[in-house]
Amino acid sequence: MSSTEQSPELIQQLLARVQRLEDMIEIQKLQSKYAHLLFKLDTDRIMDECIARRAKDVTLEFSDSGVYKGLEKIRQVYKDFGGARQVPGFFIMHMTVNPYIEIAADGLSAKSHWLSPGAVGSDTSSRWVWGPYYIDYIKEDGDWKILHTNLAALFRNSYEKSWSEAADHGTVTEVLTDKPDEPPTLYKPYSELKKQANIFGAHPELPQPY
Repeated sequence: MSSTEQSPELIQQLLARVQRLEDMIEIQKLQSKYAHLLFKLDTDRIMDECIARRAKDVTLEFSDSGVYKGLEKIRQVYKDFGGARQVPGFFIMHMTVNPYIEIAADGLSAKSHWLSPGAVGSDTSSRWVWGPYYIDYIKEDGDWKILHTNLAALFRNSYEKSWSEAADHGTVTEVLTDKPDEPPTLYKPYSELKKQANIFGAHPELPQPY
């Protein structure tokens, strides 16, 4: 075999590696799009372009919101959040950084951990929202979509006080019109967490190859 020739097995291995790299890039682009659309509170596009549409087990969880299941309930959650567009000076930034992504062997699903330094504010208030993001993805018609998303904020305190001093870490439930299907899985206000050791003990480990 000449140096310019390659075995079919090697070619297939290289194609698979390229596909995995492309999938990684597409997942990161999807998550960046989601963060951008959330920043703009373009909740219709979040539903249409970012969230899995055919999977029956699609779920959403924000801090103390509890777990919302199914497209209709998730759409209502985003609609509720979208109402903040009418609040003077309102903004919400949930950046997603430090991605750790594992793609399934069949290339049709993926699991990830991110960190999210963020903030939310208006003309009358300012609040930090920092914590880990746990997100699963699924490929639908060749495009990656969000299947499960959980922002388990570590602290949500006001800007004026440190997270170790703040007694109030806020809530998102006051703007939600539907009740969740399950209680929060991971979130606890830092005012309670700070009284215990190993505060991330209940959080999942980094995703493993699968």
